[in-house]
Amino acid sequence: MSRRKNLNSDDIQQFLEIPSGSEDDLELSDEDSDDDLIRIQDLVLNEVETCPEVLQDDFFDENVSIPSPRSSSSMLVIQPTSTSSNTANVASQPSTSRQVNPRSSRVASRPQAVPTPRIISPSPQPVRPKPKREYIWRKMDFQPPDTTFAGVDVLEQPYTTFESPLQYFLHFFDDDLLDHIAEESTKYSIQKDCSKPVLVTKTELKKYLGICLLLGLVPQPNIRMLWNSILGIPLIIETMTLGNFEKLRNVIHFNDNINYKPRGEPGHDRLFRIRPLLETLRKKCQAVPKRETLSVDEQMCATKACNFLRQYLPNKPHKWGYKLLVLCDDKGFAYDFEIYSGAENDPELRLPDECDLGASSNIVVRLCRSVPRNQKSKIKTFEKCFNLSIFKRGRQAFQIKW
Repeated sequence: MSRRKNLNSDDIQQFLEIPSGSEDDLELSDEDSDDDLIRIQDLVLNEVETCPEVLQDDFFDENVSIPSPRSSSSMLVIQPTSTSSNTANVASQPSTSRQVNPRSSRVASRPQAVPTPRIISPSPQPVRPKPKREYIWRKMDFQPPDTTFAGVDVLEQPYTTFESPLQYFLHFFDDDLLDHIAEESTKYSIQKDCSKPVLVTKTELKKYLGICLLLGLVPQPNIRMLWNSILGIPLIIETMTLGNFEKLRNVIHFNDNINYKPRGEPGHDRLFRIRPLLETLRKKCQAVPKRETLSVDEQMCATKACNFLRQYLPNKPHKWGYKLLVLCDDKGFAYDFEIYSGAENDPELRLPDECDLGASSNIVVRLCRSVPRNQKSKIKTFEKCFNLSIFKRGRQAFQIKW
């Protein structure tokens, strides 16, 4: 293949001149100029790909770079002229732009070397050796720690004066709690329908609670059957009418709904509506003197009610119910408890001196707050409630797995 002749600047300018008698300057439109521009660009790119030997230093401008075939911002732009006078002016003035002959397209540019960025890797930090702990063993007699219980596990008054289950029940549901429930129930009846308020008294509330306790002993498929003339219970029929019982059941309340904070706001409590009842019962249980051997475990309150607090534990005798975390002794008495609500790891439930040990271990720490320190009580935890940090807090805790 013969080597092509290189063209100088004058030859390229001569080919680009439009003859004076040409009809292109009269019939040239915007669409034609765009088509010619695209055709010239294609010829230039094809020439670059097929004839790389045209890139020489003797007639290329060093300040012009080769356009990228993929880049639309560096496309060749050639403006068509309308008269021969404009062509003469262009020929007389020097220009640094590229001029291309559409018949023999040549590129007037020179590639520039792109500097390769130098990547400086950070110098590795010296690894400091960890100090080794040295143990010095001494031969001496083993002295087991004194684990004798230093507390008092004897019941005192008023627990020793209870003569009937009713007195035991009224110790936890005292007059202050009953007055609070009666007041909140009456307030809720007014908030619900101010035209039909229900006045709840402490006497009526005691009758209502007594009937609720009998419902667990005499289960019926329907509550109304307890007032039936044939299948009903005379004691319940004589105590309260069915209408009064249903009125109390519809308005029974333990807390003011005005203070309720919806979900997502600070201070939201899932057990808000029964919180006063729970706190009162917990304080009564915590006041009972604790025995030496204690245990923290979960307990199920059997129910199949449709409630978000209901849990399913397949390994329990009662698989469906409310889950309670209980601190009790070896005789089964509960000294403290919590109802599982899904917020056991809430930071607001921890005291300032209590660190986060995990949901299960935090429950053990909260339930053991009422256990006196320095009395050497033995606390047994079950399943995943044990943590070494609990032992470091001064609790003689042991883990038992069934």
